Amino acid sequence: MKRIFLDKRFWRESRENWVSFESDPKLRATKGNIYGRCVPCITNLYQQLQEGKEEIELKEAYRCWKVVAVLKNKEDCLEVLDEYEKNYLGDHYVKGKFGSSQSSKTSKVLMFHMEEEEEKDRLFQELQSCVKKVDPDAKVFCQKACANLYHDLLGDWKEWKEVTRVKRPEIRPMLLEKIKKLLYWEKG
Repeated sequence: MKRIFLDKRFWRESRENWVSFESDPKLRATKGNIYGRCVPCITNLYQQLQEGKEEIELKEAYRCWKVVAVLKNKEDCLEVLDEYEKNYLGDHYVKGKFGSSQSSKTSKVLMFHMEEEEEKDRLFQELQSCVKKVDPDAKVFCQKACANLYHDLLGDWKEWKEVTRVKRPEIRPMLLEKIKKLLYWEKG
């Protein structure tokens, strides 16, 4: 039987607010995506912002998806993952994370990452079914993976094209600083 494996940081006290999970016990796809997809994508955005482009070529960001469930706590996230593993994992390969960007929040987000729209649609249906068993009132939705990074600049992700016109050029300086901190782990 296929399994879902958690990042080893889950099993020890950590200041990290997110725990990765994947079908591979070594989380190879997750680790590979960080430097193979995410960093190049964010770097691409940073360079285009620095150049003052009026249209942003989204590249990887256009084909990255996340299916998200907003749950009450970490235990609910684990229960939903267990339900998914039992009922839907089969031949599917999954990767994602759960937690919160704000450690003070009690609610947690369970997020599956994928690069195919068909996979997103299937996973959305499957995750809704699993979440309903754990918390019928929990919200499940899908969106582009980096919508939180691009939203203020480009607007609603549902209106994005592979090349999307900048809607709010005035936020460039703030977004450049945010990306600089993401890429170079600067404090400030």
